[in-house]
This record gives sequence, structure tokens and C-alpha cells, in this order.
Amino acid sequence: MELKIQIISFLFSFIYGIISSIIYLKIKKYTLSNNKKVEFMNNFFFVLIITLIYFKIFIYINEGIINIYFLLITVLTFVYINYINFTKKM
Repeated sequence: MELKIQIISFLFSFIYGIISSIIYLKIKKYTLSNNKKVEFMNNFFFVLIITLIYFKIFIYINEGIINIYFLLITVLTFVYINYINFTKKM
């Protein structure tokens, strides 16, 4: 994989982690439910949709070649943004 494509993929993963975190924080109150099965299904479908969009965009960027560090950057960014918002509310 070329360096230019790796840099674009890295930046996309970082930005996508931020965007998915913001979307999750916005819809979090709508996914909460008293019924644990409904809450699990809501979260499952949210993660499924976000993952499918991620892979679909990666097909356009670099023909679907996803390395583990692209996924790690996305997940760590998502967790970090949510951690920052969680500590601000405390």
C-alpha cells in the first residue's frame, strides 16, 4: 500500500472515530430503554450500521484493505472522545 493511501486511511480512521463518537453521544438518550433486550438491539444495530459505513468508505479509499492499526485508531478515538465527555459531566 502506498504511503499516500496509508495517510489518507489513517486520517479517515481518526476523523471517523470522532464523528461516530459524536453521533453516539447525540443518539444515546434515544437508545436507552427499560427493557434490556431492546437496548441491546438498539446498540447492536447502531454498531452494525456504523461498521458497514466504515467498511464501505474503506472500499473507496483503498480497495477494502483494512489494517489493524486503522481499526485501533478508530476505536481509541471513539473511546477517548466518550471518556472526555464523561469526565466533563462529572
